[in-house]
Amino acid sequence: MNASATAPDRFVCPFCGLLCDDLPFPGTSAHLQAACPKAAEGWSAIRAGYAGEGARVDGVAVDMEVALRAAADALARARRPLIGGLGGDVQMMRAALALADRCGARIVHAHQAAAQRNLFALQGRGGVATTLAEARNRADLVVVVGGDVTRRFPRILERLFVPAPVFVEAAARRLVLLGADRLEHAPAGVPVERIDCGGLDLFDAVATLRACCDGRLAERAAPAGFASLAERMKSSRYGLLLWAAGDLDFPGADLLVEELQQLLLGLNRETRWAALPLAGSAGDLTANAVAAWQTGFALPLAFAGGEVAYDPFPDYRDADLLLWLAVLPGLTFPEAARGVPTIAVAAPGLEPEGARIVMPAAVPGVHAAGHLVRSDGVVTLYAPRQDAAPLPAAAQVLTRILAAVEAQPCR
Repeated sequence: MNASATAPDRFVCPFCGLLCDDLPFPGTSAHLQAACPKAAEGWSAIRAGYAGEGARVDGVAVDMEVALRAAADALARARRPLIGGLGGDVQMMRAALALADRCGARIVHAHQAAAQRNLFALQGRGGVATTLAEARNRADLVVVVGGDVTRRFPRILERLFVPAPVFVEAAARRLVLLGADRLEHAPAGVPVERIDCGGLDLFDAVATLRACCDGRLAERAAPAGFASLAERMKSSRYGLLLWAAGDLDFPGADLLVEELQQLLLGLNRETRWAALPLAGSAGDLTANAVAAWQTGFALPLAFAGGEVAYDPFPDYRDADLLLWLAVLPGLTFPEAARGVPTIAVAAPGLEPEGARIVMPAAVPGVHAAGHLVRSDGVVTLYAPRQDAAPLPAAAQVLTRILAAVEAQPCR
């Protein structure tokens, strides 16, 4: 996999939701690991699997047209098809929705359980969110809630703290951890303070902090550090709550997010605070954004009889066919789907083991151009093609499958 001779030194990195556009392209630089370990991990995942393999049916190499016809026939025969994974770009998701509509399929992103932690809170009580640019230029106090957000987004604090802010003194900015012991990737020179939760779990810690901010808990009744943090939050000119939904992997996490949003609501009566919930890796924000644009609903969706419905609590145990879409790394194939006949449209090396039909497709931003939605949800970035690998875009593969399905005789 050699970079084309005309490939620029920088690329839009598709390997996490930050979509950084200032990293060296892996094909032209050996320094990607030092710049961003997440980008290096993603590059390794697609490069390790790249061996020039073509389409396969039942483990046998076949022409792409043969695989397309086999996939179309399987979809046409399926009674309860499921389209999952969805690790890809805007164009792939548009094509997946068109195919789901035609086949009467259910469609869900592999990370949907994490995405719904933020979505359920937003649906229930609303929320206040900001953008990367506004947070970088205005926030004087950043409170990281939950786990170490830099494990999933190694450059997030670099993006927030390293550029000179426009509306606040750089030396006045502070970073506080609530629920995390340390940060794996913290920019040099940024003061980091850890709040000792005193044995409280994250639910009780956030509730205690909110009570302190609202004046409902006396200073002497709160664990050490909570009252002080509450005073600093109330006196901050622009504060930011930062969390990654993927780190909140426990029952009732959506209720914790709702509590965080209520904390913000109370603070905004006197000053200015916002949330920056981090997501977007493996195309989860992209998939949900396209679903909302085209149907009015977030994922998961169920298509049937020419209609579409929001399916917030799906049960896929009756699925008789899975179309797995994975042209971005980072997806985990569900254990419950191990015995389900599977069609995979995936980047080389990202197809699930045991897939009956495999059709290789391009990684957006590497093998093909594509559009991806950034973690803050306000920017859709164009990721140009960087590499000359002769792979079709996933959207092209799905469009050809759809055409083959429509050409099937009525059953």
